[in-house]
Amino acid sequence: MKKRGLLFAGLFLLFLILLYMQPVWFPQDSAEDKQDQAINREPPATNLNYEPIQTVGFAEWIGQDLDEFEKEYGEPEESMPSGFSFTIHRYAVDNELLEVNTEDEVITSIKYLGEDDEKIEPFNFGMTMDELAKITMIYPNFTIEQDDQTIDLELGEEDMNYRPLIAFDNGSLAILFFDQSQESQLYAIDYLDKETLLQLSPYPVTNNQTPRYEEEADSDWDRINQFKSQQTIELIQLLQEKDEQPMFSIDPNLQNASEDILQFFSQNKEDILTTERLQELQRFEKDEPGGFTLSDTEMEDLLQELGDPMVSGHLEMPIYDPSFSVLSWYSTPLLHEQMMGSEPSSLAVAFSKENVLVLWKEIEQAEESNSN
Repeated sequence: MKKRGLLFAGLFLLFLILLYMQPVWFPQDSAEDKQDQAINREPPATNLNYEPIQTVGFAEWIGQDLDEFEKEYGEPEESMPSGFSFTIHRYAVDNELLEVNTEDEVITSIKYLGEDDEKIEPFNFGMTMDELAKITMIYPNFTIEQDDQTIDLELGEEDMNYRPLIAFDNGSLAILFFDQSQESQLYAIDYLDKETLLQLSPYPVTNNQTPRYEEEADSDWDRINQFKSQQTIELIQLLQEKDEQPMFSIDPNLQNASEDILQFFSQNKEDILTTERLQELQRFEKDEPGGFTLSDTEMEDLLQELGDPMVSGHLEMPIYDPSFSVLSWYSTPLLHEQMMGSEPSSLAVAFSKENVLVLWKEIEQAEESNSN
């Protein structure tokens, strides 16, 4: 028994020596070890970016010459420089919106609100988000390469529900506008190129700066402001008609007031905004992406200059493309409720370059009866 115990102790001691001396006698190659560790740390491949769909409909015209478009759709009813490097062409279509934006006679954007589904294939007016999901995924993230920059867009929940972004395989994109009906139906589309999308900046940017429109020298701003005011009013009226709501009345006195109030704000911002908000506006004016909108309290302070409790308003900047902004407002729950009322009201829109003020005035019953 004693010999067996000594033998077991000797074998156990030999095992321990072999175990602890193995790294010394048989060292592992350090380069291979680091490579194995690096491979183990690499995250699994993911693809959160968008996948384009086949180019059809108006998407085929993005990047094409305006002359070719006019061969099929005729000459526009009206064309006007925007003051920001692109020209707006408006086409006469009954109870519809057809607008084409160009830079150097090349199409950069087409906005369409109408009834011809063939022009917007594979989509159709009145389709729901569930029906759209059968055609393509609704992506929250878009990485866009522009002028040697990588710009990441991140759509929020409201964007994905009411203004989803779709990419086509010719490099163009489309923003689909869904209304505030119970089923949320498609009512308009803006087809556009990547640069236009980034300059309009309708979605949050998670990195870098987006390109911005530059004001053109020698622009006739009085004429441009008047054109954009009328353009905005006509589209709001068209949307009222689509909703089977009463048309807004146009009050020259309210229009004059809107222009005066917008001018007052541009010259007296410090009387309306707190120091913090004024600094926020100044950062935006320098190059910060996004936009600036007066809060309800700030708007109430601004409208005190008018002294009419029946008037409400919305002041926003920058508005480079009025029709695009109106379509965005209409698909935004809070603004839709404010703008597209069912009660008889007057409407006024004032522009000062990229700044806009929209005023509504409730029409009192007695005033309405007298007008009838």
